[in-house]
Amino acid sequence: MTNPSLDAYQQVFSLACLANRAGDYNGTGSELQQQLQYDLSYYLNNVPPVSVMRQQSPSIANSSVTSQLGSWNLVWGPALIEETDENGHPTGVADNALYVAQCDNVAFPGGPSLPVYVVAIAATNPASLYDWETEDFSVSQVVNWTTYAPSDFTTSDYNRDFPYISKGTATGTGILLSLISPDTAASPNTSLQQFLADLKLTQETAIIFCGHSLAGALSPTLALYLKEQNQLEAFNTTLVYPTAGPTPGDVNFAGLFNAAFPSLPAGWDPQPGDYQNWNTMHWNTLDVVPHAWQESTLKLIADLYGQSPDSYTADILTALQDFAIIDSLRSGAPYTMIRNQSLPGTLQHSGPLGNINVPPQSLPDYFSQLSLQHVEIYSGLPGLPGLILNSPLPEPPPPVQLVPGVVKVPKDEMIINIINQIKEWIQSHIHVTNQQPVKTEADE
Repeated sequence: MTNPSLDAYQQVFSLACLANRAGDYNGTGSELQQQLQYDLSYYLNNVPPVSVMRQQSPSIANSSVTSQLGSWNLVWGPALIEETDENGHPTGVADNALYVAQCDNVAFPGGPSLPVYVVAIAATNPASLYDWETEDFSVSQVVNWTTYAPSDFTTSDYNRDFPYISKGTATGTGILLSLISPDTAASPNTSLQQFLADLKLTQETAIIFCGHSLAGALSPTLALYLKEQNQLEAFNTTLVYPTAGPTPGDVNFAGLFNAAFPSLPAGWDPQPGDYQNWNTMHWNTLDVVPHAWQESTLKLIADLYGQSPDSYTADILTALQDFAIIDSLRSGAPYTMIRNQSLPGTLQHSGPLGNINVPPQSLPDYFSQLSLQHVEIYSGLPGLPGLILNSPLPEPPPPVQLVPGVVKVPKDEMIINIINQIKEWIQSHIHVTNQQPVKTEADE
């Protein structure tokens, strides 16, 4: 087989993007898991058949994919969880998702060629209020990393002598470690930790943790936790490739991660591309999400795309910025990025909802820009190469094949979901301070 057109960094990022497909749909947890597994069968080999979709044998990845991505096998999962809301009702979306892929030979730029396992973690689901409230935005309380137990942790007051992670990071990491690969998935009825413990490796092998957005915070945290628990010792090389993530923890946690995961394994040569760094969080300078939760970068988000001339839009964005800073400061922890590399974004003037005004004249302008900068600008747009990929991986030919009960969520609906989730979050803060309520989408 000829070498894939994507380098190792791009292959890993692409695998993280595939995990994000879990957020493209609505349905029950079981239906969504089957949908993600079915979707992966176009991109990966040895995905167990999804019987409801009339698949009868393990998958063979489409040749249009393997020419770019290389030949990867699904070896664990996919597993996902559908949470319940505050009223005990199922959310109807994938709140967290995870799978593991394996390749027999990956050529590392500036390094050796090795067999590789990739732990691919899904990003924030725009439709998941649970993701927004319980993981992404849950930063006003912190958890002492030195006593962190994923299945049973408590928050505590910040003490500058110890490393801390946000409550949201602690929650998300615990959820990932609790996921069990379903009966009909790869390596069924095992957790990620059990799967890794059972591996019998006979040659030098690497493992890479990756994820975008929320998973840009969870992937380094999960990797550090498993490394400190001595659960990655079977691997000769452990790497992390997070993108677009908020800060998982404080300055001490960032220092701990940076020390445990140096920027290059010994003997490897540095590479010239801005995206070509291991153990480094890569982020678009025009992406709002990685501006959280450092106070110095949070102060930039309201006017990141220019100051809005519309007073209502400007007020909402200022409220978003101010309340984010309040929550960050309330923790007492100086939130700090892990080792990171900025990538230069470009403002866009059109998107799924039509034209995008710059500066934003409305919330749809701002959040359409945010959505593009947070997702497509990394992986490419028609006529505009991405910051990591020149263009996204090929899509399966239409029409979209859906597991019975699953509904595909249009891009414009995702943007409206983002706007509404942000408004609900602002509303909760305004309610606490007994100020004027925020207008709803219907009011507009």
